[in-house]
Amino acid sequence: MPDDVRPLELTVAHDDRAAEVKVSGEVDIHTCGALEKMLTDLADESVNVVTVDLGHVSFIDSSGLRALVVGHKALQDRGGSLVIVNPSTATARLLEVTGLDGLFDVGT
Repeated sequence: MPDDVRPLELTVAHDDRAAEVKVSGEVDIHTCGALEKMLTDLADESVNVVTVDLGHVSFIDSSGLRALVVGHKALQDRGGSLVIVNPSTATARLLEVTGLDGLFDVGT
């Protein structure tokens, strides 16, 4: 792995109804499965609101966006929601260009 590539790190803090997932590193084809699994597992645990902090994401591609969409759908199907906070400028732009800023509740 090149020196400038940051591996994906996920940390989660949650109680019965809400969770915050902090994401750092790169979310790409090689790492997106871990994020998707974490989000769907939280939905399966009946967490109502999952806040995803993307403030330390150095790169996200379409497979990373797909993981967020799958997590959003899993939560929505169970009456919950996914909130994205603190996206980097590049990530916020990608959400805007793809129209996903209208799907997710995106905050600062």
